[in-house]
Amino acid sequence: MALPPKQIGTFLPSEISFLAENTKVTIIPRQALDSVDLIGLKLPSMRPMRRVEVPLWVAIILKKQSRCNIVSPAWLSEDNLKKAYEAEASNMTRFSDKLPWEWIEVGELVLESAPDDLSSAPHVIRNLLRDIREIRQAKVRAGLRGLEYTYMQLDHIGAMELNEIRPFVTMTMNELRILQNSVENEEEQAAEGMLPDDVDDGSDMDDTFETREYSAPPRNSSHFDDSVGSRLSRPPAPSYDDDGEDDDDELEMDESYLHTINR
Repeated sequence: MALPPKQIGTFLPSEISFLAENTKVTIIPRQALDSVDLIGLKLPSMRPMRRVEVPLWVAIILKKQSRCNIVSPAWLSEDNLKKAYEAEASNMTRFSDKLPWEWIEVGELVLESAPDDLSSAPHVIRNLLRDIREIRQAKVRAGLRGLEYTYMQLDHIGAMELNEIRPFVTMTMNELRILQNSVENEEEQAAEGMLPDDVDDGSDMDDTFETREYSAPPRNSSHFDDSVGSRLSRPPAPSYDDDGEDDDDELEMDESYLHTINR
């Protein structure tokens, strides 16, 4: 089955509701039924007006066949829902523990399949469930603003609520973890002095050139070449001065140079 990108890695609401049908509820049978062996489950024998616990999906099937009445869960009563709402409103940083793990799914299934078995009017129960859901969604949004890469406080959150935020939270926490690791690596490198080559540490005015001390070899050293020394001992090159008096622009040699050669 192909899913849109926003639903990849999570469950569909219908799948969450299907899993919630395994929740045990109490029913009051209207007729006698023998025990039935199912795959991984054995239904107990039923007698009229004798309460028995069965999975919710069995209770829904028997209710549609008018063979039982579903006993509304204690937390689904009007008084308990009002207490749960007050507990949610009194603390905007924590979820109340007065609701079960699959409270949204079970509440919707009971309202849909057995509205006449509720202790109060169905619209009253539905409105209370909607109010509780809205205030808990506000808490989730507030918690996402302070999301960190380490953990997120999700005590007493419901299955449907967790399924809604799972894709965003997992992706965001993973990105935050990557950023935190990069920051920690940079801090470790800076502490160990592992700076890049192109970073100027400010110790030298110019990192390109270095001044080296040079000492010329002595004259009597074996490394000193006589030919080189003879060339270095020669008199300076002659200079020619043009006095401007000769028409052919003859060059006159400096007398000091001629005196040096004759000597």
